[in-house]
Amino acid sequence: MSIKKIVTYMFLVSLSLFAADVEITSKAFEADEKKLISIFTGDVDIKKGKDRIKAQKVIVYFDKDRKPIKYEAFKNVKFKIVLDDNKSYEGKAQKIVYLPSKLEYILEKDVFILQKPEMRKIYGEKIVVNRLTGQASVKGDKDKPVKFIFKIEENSTKVDK
Repeated sequence: MSIKKIVTYMFLVSLSLFAADVEITSKAFEADEKKLISIFTGDVDIKKGKDRIKAQKVIVYFDKDRKPIKYEAFKNVKFKIVLDDNKSYEGKAQKIVYLPSKLEYILEKDVFILQKPEMRKIYGEKIVVNRLTGQASVKGDKDKPVKFIFKIEENSTKVDK
């Protein structure tokens, strides 16, 4: 790929990312115009509003108009997803897929989420979080069932006998 094509492609990528208020930093960057992908490697950090994903590798897929249609993050993935001013999901997974058209995060393999402010802990093999609807679903597998840990307030008054 020529330098001119690389600069043009990077400019188009930055325009489409800027339009969605997305910032990606990494140690290395590659682009493939034919496959319509950009690959970021090494300490990748994605910021989108209050949401954040950190990983060792991220692939961004584009449509023919150079608009991002899917983000895939791999290797030591950590994230923070903010649903509104009061609720957020923070945690880790082996893989995260973000679909901008659906405002949906798909978290896969050894997923752990800390739901704030409730401080609920959720473990699963596949968790889907939709920012648009505020809904989440959790699935386990035969060896790793879904686990949900939360605190309950118990009444500590004495019972007279």
